[in-house]
Amino acid sequence: MKLLLLLSIACVSPLLWGQISLDQTDMPSVGDYIPRKSDTMTVLPGPGGSGPNQVWNFTTLSNYVITENTSVVSVASTPNGNQFGNSNMAMTNDNASYLYFNKSAQSFSTQGFSGDLLGTGVINAVFNPDLTLHQFPRTFGSSFSDTYVIDVTVPGAAINPLLSQINFKRTSVVHDTTDAWGQLTTPHGTYDVLRIHTMEVFSDSIWAQPIFPPTWNLVSTSTDTTHSYSWVGKGGKLAIAEMSFDTLGLPKIFKWTELPGIGVGLEETALSRISVYPNPCSTHVFIEEFNPEEISVFNMFGQKVAVEKMAMLSGTRLTLEALAKGVYFIETTKDQIKKKTQIIKE
Repeated sequence: MKLLLLLSIACVSPLLWGQISLDQTDMPSVGDYIPRKSDTMTVLPGPGGSGPNQVWNFTTLSNYVITENTSVVSVASTPNGNQFGNSNMAMTNDNASYLYFNKSAQSFSTQGFSGDLLGTGVINAVFNPDLTLHQFPRTFGSSFSDTYVIDVTVPGAAINPLLSQINFKRTSVVHDTTDAWGQLTTPHGTYDVLRIHTMEVFSDSIWAQPIFPPTWNLVSTSTDTTHSYSWVGKGGKLAIAEMSFDTLGLPKIFKWTELPGIGVGLEETALSRISVYPNPCSTHVFIEEFNPEEISVFNMFGQKVAVEKMAMLSGTRLTLEALAKGVYFIETTKDQIKKKTQIIKE
């Protein structure tokens, strides 16, 4: 039922949807816990169109869904944080490997990663220079390019007992374009988003140094170009959704957040959220708000629905029997403080 509801949402005219912008408050902070899921089995339809007022619907996915939980931690709490002096946060999915980041009012960038990525021991791959992921404010039409270099040397014996060391170097140019805005529906919800198209052009080289003679030899070189898309929204921390491609250029991995973010039709300012249950609902919801002075219900276009005509309030129980099935937003007001949340009526 929820899938059919979300599919119907994506068919509604997008003319009233709002265009958003992102700043540093929409990025992760130390202490955040970000649940995400990914699907690697579904034949995906592709990233969709670019430009304004777009609709993207990615709800028809397979049952082979992988859970990925990201923790945002302090640099000092990580085993090799002293190697990443420009970072002010780190992220990990397994408490063994870490990505390092710097967040400021101007940008969000990554300084590299640390972990046993090749099974040869811990590698500290410091990007030099850093790689910019966002420039603020991020708005529709904004674009930039950046470069980064990875240059790491690891023991070679784990790969070949005749090797002393192996060196891997990547030189990359990344082109970032905010090429669309509109409404995105994932298995978790519907969001106002900006879409980012990222094109990376990189060159790799691998060198090997045998035990004898101890001279470096070029093993291989390669160049490639990759494309990826991400959809970012207010309060999303990481991307609301990401799409990457296989070696043939076909959509292969779709990843989405399970954070609520700030849903369709809500203001961009930081909003206090209220808790309601059950959600999705059928006949009523309970609102965890003590005696609000006013409760308003909005439809998915942001139009206020007259509560006295559509529902009946009794304490913190809101009756919704008269409402059609769909997505709504509940707003409570108490002492001039407004709180909002999204509900789905099935």
